[in-house]
Amino acid sequence: MKAEYIKNSTETIVRLHGELDEHGATSIKREIDEYLASHPARVVVFDMADVGFVDSTGLGFLLGRYKKLKDKHTELALSNVQKQVDKVFRASGVYTFVPKID
Repeated sequence: MKAEYIKNSTETIVRLHGELDEHGATSIKREIDEYLASHPARVVVFDMADVGFVDSTGLGFLLGRYKKLKDKHTELALSNVQKQVDKVFRASGVYTFVPKID
């Protein structure tokens, strides 16, 4: 899992590349947390265009980032969610906490 960051005055886009599974989530969690802590924004968008798989660890990663950002009054959103990942997010109820934007 790799992350690419695009920051403007109010928003940070985090482009994720790879699988959001146990290995991927574990390898990227600290990097993303450190980046977001040192680059505050009102909105963080996880661009999921290059994420083709998410498992329960990936869901935990996502909800963990949601909670950390919420504590800082920062919104989290998802964009470019692939069809297979979208099914997992819908079934797990992720969209009740983290909106999907187009």
